[in-house]
Amino acid sequence: MYLMKVLAFVLLGLPVASYSADGTFKNLPFTVGGVERTAAIYVPSGYDASNDWPLIVYLHGGGGNGDNSGNAVNEWLDKQQFARAIRANPDRFRALVVIPRSPKGKIWAPIPPDPVQSAWRLDLHGKKPIPDSEDHITAAIDAALSAYSVDENRITLAGHSMGGEGSTRYAALHAGRIAGVAPSAGSAVVVLEDAPALARMGVWIHQGETDHISTPDLAKRMVAAIKTAGGSVRYTEYEGVGHGSANPAYNDPAVIEWLLKQKRRIY
Repeated sequence: MYLMKVLAFVLLGLPVASYSADGTFKNLPFTVGGVERTAAIYVPSGYDASNDWPLIVYLHGGGGNGDNSGNAVNEWLDKQQFARAIRANPDRFRALVVIPRSPKGKIWAPIPPDPVQSAWRLDLHGKKPIPDSEDHITAAIDAALSAYSVDENRITLAGHSMGGEGSTRYAALHAGRIAGVAPSAGSAVVVLEDAPALARMGVWIHQGETDHISTPDLAKRMVAAIKTAGGSVRYTEYEGVGHGSANPAYNDPAVIEWLLKQKRRIY
């Protein structure tokens, strides 16, 4: 795959990107609707472009929205739970990891009218449609595939809070492309109609026991719906934990290993 990309760049007279395999975050430029955006991408130590690598896409929560004008490797990235987990234990993350940023005023993925949602989210958003940045996720994934050597059968999603619901919803809408999803605190809103699509992939839902934003009741409703649709979903509820379930989830080596093992199911 990589050699084909290099040949295409050479034939078009474009420079071939060169990335050092030093286990660091780098900037990943992409364009959405003519607007230049920048995601952060983690390139693992030992990255070798002659081999295809798994790709994990992490979606931040609602407090992370904003614009990255040419630089995503900054103090904003330092606040993302997944980035902190990578820096704490880089050897666990034998994958490329893309962390895009959603623009202000948008959620990650479209939610249908009158969804099943928690009282907190209903009070915050009501039942009106909210603008989304689904196209940013797709564009960031496509940019990673163009610039790096990615195993397209091993693209997975993770995300916290707004990113948890966004990763689940995006995975369902793009089930033919996504191998698995591991959301954290992503059940402030659930789209039960997504269960058949989610049953086609690996799903591991992480939830805080005392979370009133993303509630255990809604998380368990989604788990039941996926099981009814024939899926083999995992569910972990952290005792005594509120909305901060990202920390125990993404610092658990078993969760990261699970993400790395997921493979797209071809139907």
